[in-house]
Amino acid sequence: MRIKLVQGGVDFWSGLLLVAIAGAALWYISSLEIGTALEMGPGYFPLLIASVLAVMGAGLLIKGLVVEGPAVPPLNLRATALILGSFLAFALLLDRFGLVAAILAQTVIASFASRESVLWQTLLFGAALAAASVALFVWLLGIPVDVWP
Repeated sequence: MRIKLVQGGVDFWSGLLLVAIAGAALWYISSLEIGTALEMGPGYFPLLIASVLAVMGAGLLIKGLVVEGPAVPPLNLRATALILGSFLAFALLLDRFGLVAAILAQTVIASFASRESVLWQTLLFGAALAAASVALFVWLLGIPVDVWP
């Protein structure tokens, strides 16, 4: 059986991107102490996440080389700008208006990236995401962030 190498599909480029991000993360955390499973250092969890990302990326990259998949569609500049803008809005609103408002604003702005989004579903999802974030980050983990302005 002969394997024909195919490259250029979505799986190949997605895998390459994930491997590159994992490589950058591993390089960035290389100066952190890793520790052991019983005594975790500050680099232990990022190392695990970056390793899982690298393995997933390598799997996609190999699949993209062996199996012909769909071609990468052209970049949608409007959607890209709205998604990046939603992250900027979150960063700018978090300190002034609190976690709930920042998450709701980010969710609404990002929803405009798709022409198929429905406002009531976006608001419902944003409210659920904000509630889960408050429960996880503020109550369970005790991260000092303002919930409301």
